Amino acid sequence: MQKTSITYYSVLAIVGITALSAVACGSSTKSPPSETSSTSTSSSAATASQAPAKVNGEDEVSGSIDSVSGTTIEVSGAKGSARVAFSASTKIMELTPAKLTDITAGLCVTIRPASGAEGGTVTADAVVVGASSGGECKKTGGADNAGLPASPLGGFRGNVDSINEKTIVITTLGADGSKTNTTVETNDTTLFADRHKVTADAIVEGKCIIAGGTNDTGGVLQALTINLPLVVDGKCPQPKGS
Repeated sequence: MQKTSITYYSVLAIVGITALSAVACGSSTKSPPSETSSTSTSSSAATASQAPAKVNGEDEVSGSIDSVSGTTIEVSGAKGSARVAFSASTKIMELTPAKLTDITAGLCVTIRPASGAEGGTVTADAVVVGASSGGECKKTGGADNAGLPASPLGGFRGNVDSINEKTIVITTLGADGSKTNTTVETNDTTLFADRHKVTADAIVEGKCIIAGGTNDTGGVLQALTINLPLVVDGKCPQPKGS
C-alpha cells in the first residue's frame, strides 16, 4: 500500500461525508435485524459503555473488533466498549488495499481531495474503487465516503473515463442527470483502496468496524450496515465528535 501518512484527525468524517455510514451504502429503508439476535445479546449488554453516535439519523458504533460470538460483535473504541448484533439482512462492506495500477477506465471511484474541487483539477488524498449502482456511477450521499475518513474539502464519486500515468479523468453524474468532468492527480501519498461486499466470515477479531443501525433497549446496536475500514497509521476511524 502506497500511503501511510494519512491520519484520521486531518480528515473529518462523511460519510455529510462520513465513513461509515457507509460504507457504505446502508439504506434507511432496510428493516432492522430480527429480534432473535437482540435477545441473544441484550442480557449482557449492560456492561457496554460506548454510547452510539448519531450519524445521518442512525446510531453508529466504531472501533476495533475484540471478539465475535455467533452474531454478536464485541467492539472497543475511543469512548469505551459496545456490542453490535448483525443478521442475514445486514449489509457488510470491506475496504482492502489497492494500488494505482488497479484503477482502469470504466470503474466507479470515490475521490477524497487533498486540494482542489470537483469540476476542476484535484489532488487526491484517497481513491476508493466501489460498485456502480444500476450500471451507473451515481452519487450516494454519505455512502460516497466508503469507510474512509472524509476530507474537509468533501468527496465525490464518479466514473473513470481515462487514466494516464498518475492522472485520472472522471465524470460525475448529478441527480438531475448533469455531468461534470474532473481531473484527479495522484501522488506517492495518495491512498488507494477497494470497497466491496463481503460475507459475515469477514468479521473477525482485530479488524476495524463501523456499524450503523438502531440501538435497542438492551444497549445492543442492531446493525443495518457494517463497514470494515482500513487500519491507517495503526488506528481505526474515530466516532464522529471524538
